[in-house]
Amino acid sequence: MSGKPRILIISPVTPYPVFHGAGSAIFGYLRALRQDFNILFAGFCPEKLLAEANEGLRVLCEDVVVMAPPELRYVDAFDSTPFYFSNLKDERFRQAVRDMHQKYQPEVVQVEYLNMAEYAAGLSGVRLLRAHVQDWWHFYLGWKQCLSRRERVTKLLGAFDTVIHNRKMIRQFDRILVTHDEERIHCLEICPGATVETLPFLLMDMEQFTPWPHIPTDPVLTFVGFLPHTPNEEGLRWFLENVYPLVKHAEPGARLTVVGAGASNGMKGLMYDHAVEYQGFVEDLRALYARTRAYIAPIMTGGGIRTKIIEAMAAGMPVVSSTFAPLGIGTTPGTNILAADDPQEYADAVVKLLHDDSLWWRLRKNARRFIEQNYSLQANGPQVARKYRQYLLERAA
Repeated sequence: MSGKPRILIISPVTPYPVFHGAGSAIFGYLRALRQDFNILFAGFCPEKLLAEANEGLRVLCEDVVVMAPPELRYVDAFDSTPFYFSNLKDERFRQAVRDMHQKYQPEVVQVEYLNMAEYAAGLSGVRLLRAHVQDWWHFYLGWKQCLSRRERVTKLLGAFDTVIHNRKMIRQFDRILVTHDEERIHCLEICPGATVETLPFLLMDMEQFTPWPHIPTDPVLTFVGFLPHTPNEEGLRWFLENVYPLVKHAEPGARLTVVGAGASNGMKGLMYDHAVEYQGFVEDLRALYARTRAYIAPIMTGGGIRTKIIEAMAAGMPVVSSTFAPLGIGTTPGTNILAADDPQEYADAVVKLLHDDSLWWRLRKNARRFIEQNYSLQANGPQVARKYRQYLLERAA
């Protein structure tokens, strides 16, 4: 290998094959950094994709460790790790990361997401944490939206627990990289004095998602999301039960297509009752985007960033979301996205998109331009690479 510095990236998901929004975000960074760094990658991957992930990642990386995630959460009343973060505790993985670090002595160690931060303990080098989002803030927002007392208590305790964990982890890194200025403010609220910087968290290949040149004529709606993820299932259920009947009443020809692996039997039954086309996992969504009139993202809870919204906007899809779903992305409701939380208002926004060609074209144009300016691999990749070179120079000074 060349004399380029090394960076070890520790991740909760594999960036290849891309089956998860977080994987898309990491994949863009691999492409942006590989010209300046030899990349080492360690992450979790579904067992059925391990061989494919190993083969594909070795094209981009100097060395790779991928393994199936633990089957059970780690539960210990005396452990400092919150239950929310315990699903990825694995001593085999921890040892593999240490072995890789000892073998290569990378100059930079980067951790993706706060729930993986503990794996950087004891590792030398410039230590970067791509926090993506402060999970405690999403628990807090969830607390404000819950109706039942039990749910409110659960969300509030979750927020308190994660504040303690987030603060402890943030203090152990040289630099915290967040997605948006609002996230930077929240990070400094819980950990004053931390070095926090805003960088594009997702570098989208705009050439891959070139929009279809014609407006779809059929009133097709699309939802994309990994359905075992509770916020995705809850959001889709809310839409089907509260919004979709209103849409169908106003536009009887409207049809909904749902893409995403792992739908439960109950969700499959609900989709069947509403005549929804369920496609399961789809590797390449471009053909579906070409015939989609409106992309829906009715997500009300959860952490992280909805990268599928960014992908849909890159592909020229007008998006109708909840006000919660695009948090951290930086969108402007009414300009490059439509947003509503009331069922009737949500349905009205969808129906307007189905009927109003001028609105459709305006949202498409603004959405695509917004992603090009803020999340494009072509526009922002060189900026990210320069920042990483700067981090090394600052450490050496």
